[in-house]
Amino acid sequence: MNTKRILFGLFACVTLMVAASSCTDSTAEDDQLFEQGVDKTKLTKTL
Repeated sequence: MNTKRILFGLFACVTLMVAASSCTDSTAEDDQLFEQGVDKTKLTKTL
């Protein structure tokens, strides 16, 4: 039982490390909405 928890914890740590290292600093620079912003007057609320 303890072996399963240890392996699950190691797997979770490795998964988070891989996900964190795959993000680049240029991700926000490529996003046009991030650069220009959003015009809040053109938003509509529909339910």
